[in-house]
Amino acid sequence: MSTAIAADRVHATRLYTLVGLTWLATRAIAVGAIVLLPRLLDDIDTYRTWLPALRAAAFPDADPKWQYPPGAGAVVLGPDLLPVDYAVAFVGLCLVFDLAIMAALITAHSRRAHPAAMGLWLWAAAGAAIGPIMVTRFDIVPAFFAVAAILLVARPAWSGAAAAVGFLLKLWPALMILALPRRRTRSGVIWFAVTTLVLLLVVTVTFDGALSFLGNQRARGLQVESTGSIPYWLFTLVGGRIASGMDYGSMQVQMAGAEAVGTIVTVIGLALLALIAWWRLNGRLDGVSAGDVGVTLVLVMVASSRVYSPQFNVWLIAVAAAATINALSRMRTVAAILVGVAVLTQFVYPLFPTNFVDGEAWIVLIQAVRIAGLVGATVLAVRAIALAQRSAHRATADAAATLSESTPPDIGTRTTTSAD
Repeated sequence: MSTAIAADRVHATRLYTLVGLTWLATRAIAVGAIVLLPRLLDDIDTYRTWLPALRAAAFPDADPKWQYPPGAGAVVLGPDLLPVDYAVAFVGLCLVFDLAIMAALITAHSRRAHPAAMGLWLWAAAGAAIGPIMVTRFDIVPAFFAVAAILLVARPAWSGAAAAVGFLLKLWPALMILALPRRRTRSGVIWFAVTTLVLLLVVTVTFDGALSFLGNQRARGLQVESTGSIPYWLFTLVGGRIASGMDYGSMQVQMAGAEAVGTIVTVIGLALLALIAWWRLNGRLDGVSAGDVGVTLVLVMVASSRVYSPQFNVWLIAVAAAATINALSRMRTVAAILVGVAVLTQFVYPLFPTNFVDGEAWIVLIQAVRIAGLVGATVLAVRAIALAQRSAHRATADAAATLSESTPPDIGTRTTTSAD
């Protein structure tokens, strides 16, 4: 027995060492690429323009690019407090949270009853799959809190608090509350609400315009990289031309029906999210891991959003990594597809953005395959948990029927029958 344990420890040490070295190599490549593609610092330059307002305890609500919950202000302002160049400090901050995700995954993997290495390799390789944008936008920070919410599912209070912090950074980590099993949902929701209210109160008292981002979010149109834009891009392959323009910090489709298409796709996504929430709250997904439910929720949200920015792949792969450190995960194929989607995204941005906006056929085809991969992964994820909930529902019904058949009538019923 001791020999087997020693062998397992040696194997684990080798695995974690190789994973760590892979993480280090891919992040070195990502950071090095920034030197070759200085336009990747554009978002960091935008963050710089918000610093005067944040230093004055106000949010930059006059800029339509400010579309983030109030917690994002802390992430933007934080690097400004360090005695180095703002861009260097910002990339360093992203790498710290990136490393924290890697460490959390390794720790969770070492404690799993049924561990799988896929999640570790997924995140270690993410720097190459997603590219340098991974460390030039702050999405990795809310991704850390979403991963924490999944990995802390056995401690729903901590999980709820982590989801709340992520929610105040970029909204979407709130979905992780629905990933909690039904028996832990109440505690998670309570701590999510308490943490959100306390932090929001602190920010509201300290800063002006804490909720100003909501107006800019509502005004966004159909982004050219989103799922809903695909019909317009396919139109260019038969001689048409897509009309687009920069608005609210991104290129948006400016053609007839774009608003309606965006609304239809969003409604479909909301309906699916509501269905998954109903399954979860009714206990039909109790046999599905929090990670698998979390991946499905985030996929549905991204695939049905009017916006699909390249950095959203950070969310998807982070949550997929948290799911697939479990050998029982149903999301292994989904995770593999997401890696391919992330790689293809780099062709759209940052490698060939001008070719994409100009509608060159080869890059339009890449965009079509990329979105097909995203939608395909979403369908597979929803199907996986749908089959799981159907099996659980059927098993519950069968158990109830068996119990009903095996339970004898009560004494009162037998006595009455005998008297008759």
